[in-house]
Amino acid sequence: MKKNDFGRNDDGKKSDWVRIFFTGLTQRQLGHLHKAERELLKAGVSFDTGYDFDAEQRDWELDWSLHGAQVAVKKPIQIARG
Repeated sequence: MKKNDFGRNDDGKKSDWVRIFFTGLTQRQLGHLHKAERELLKAGVSFDTGYDFDAEQRDWELDWSLHGAQVAVKKPIQIARG
C-alpha cells in the first residue's frame, strides 16, 4: 500500500486524519492501552501505532492506515459558564 499525502484517503478525497499522543503513562496504563489496541483489532479496527522511547509516549495514527472505522473531527462545543 502506498502512503498518501497527509489529509487524503486512498481515493484521493480529503480526509480528517488524527494522530493521538499518550504521554506520561505508567506501565499499568500502557498495558491497558495495549489491551485496548488488541480489542480494537479483534473488532476489525486497525491502524498504525508507534512508541517514542526518548519522549516515552505512545501514538495512534488514524490516517491512511485506518481500516474498519472512519475518523470525523468535530469542533468542540463551547459552553457558556456563569
